[in-house]
Amino acid sequence: MPDTLRSADFRPVGSGLHRPEGVAVGPDGTVWASDAASAAARVEPGPTAPVGSAGGEPNSLNFLPSGELLIANFQGHLQLLDTSTGEVRSFVEEVDGRRIIHANYALADANGFVWASESTRFEQPDPETIPKMLENPDGWVFVRRPDGSSEIVADGLVFANGLCFSPDGRWLYMAETLSGVIRRARIKPGGALGDSEQWFAFERDGREAEAMGVPGPDGMGFDESGRLWVGVWNRGALAVVAPDGTLEAMVTDPDGTALDWPTNVAWGGPDRRTLYVASIVLPHLSAASVTAPGIPQPWEIVTPAAG
Repeated sequence: MPDTLRSADFRPVGSGLHRPEGVAVGPDGTVWASDAASAAARVEPGPTAPVGSAGGEPNSLNFLPSGELLIANFQGHLQLLDTSTGEVRSFVEEVDGRRIIHANYALADANGFVWASESTRFEQPDPETIPKMLENPDGWVFVRRPDGSSEIVADGLVFANGLCFSPDGRWLYMAETLSGVIRRARIKPGGALGDSEQWFAFERDGREAEAMGVPGPDGMGFDESGRLWVGVWNRGALAVVAPDGTLEAMVTDPDGTALDWPTNVAWGGPDRRTLYVASIVLPHLSAASVTAPGIPQPWEIVTPAAG
């Protein structure tokens, strides 16, 4: 059960990482972390091996079915990394004539449809802009299709952040960091989304005043039991949401050694029972053994997008 998982169960993975907010597991089982000093770093199997140069702030990582590593750069757009050569190239720079300036999270399904979040239209988001974003939500989600076309498919989100597929691949889940809401929308043929609905909302617990005044959900992913694991960066915790959309557990780390500003999650190992957690401030990933395996990697999941 997730409520038996403790911060002491985590071990560090990798070393010397800079802003390792993202984590992904490749087709060969290697584990990668985003790295602001390069583009990404292979951390397992070790030793840590930085690759490429992305510039800006590489945020999330996920693989394409082709094997290239997809990067959402928070100080820019979507990029692709060839992990064998270190070549980094631009992938999506604008959508519907709108320039991407704060790409936060991106993932691809088995047919190569890519969904990505753009957190905000503010050039320099900071604590002073939070009230404005709450009053006028300006985050959005877009799709990039295999034919190269792209389109905004969800708009008006309160700082759009982590994305994930449901275990059956039929829903796209979207985290709103500033509102504390997890939304979801049905994936339709052609890469469209249906209307979004609120699936879960974090209750305020009094700590928001000390952490930018927001609940803070970030990256997330499902395990095979149907539980959603969510990094809650400003609570130093992993939230575990039950399949019925109720909070089941909070795995906390008062010392901040394993779950300090936790952001994204991924499952690896031969049975996907190793949970990897990324952090925006630690120089390593954190890993722990869990009972329920994670669902397959995003690039292995078939969604209705291909029809």
